[in-house]
Amino acid sequence: MEEIYRHKKRGTQYMVMGKGTLQIEGPHDMAECVIYQSMDDGRVWVRPAAEFFDGRFERVEA
Repeated sequence: MEEIYRHKKRGTQYMVMGKGTLQIEGPHDMAECVIYQSMDDGRVWVRPAAEFFDGRFERVEA
């Protein structure tokens, strides 16, 4: 997968590592999530796919 996205507000770039399913009690149970890594400091983040693809990130074309 390994696509690169830029956070529109911060300008930081992230590599999408994959997708997963969130298993928790509450309204986000079984939500599809995006797993992505900062290209600046290597920190790994997880965010619901609905938030990731709502316009706050843009894909960086190679």
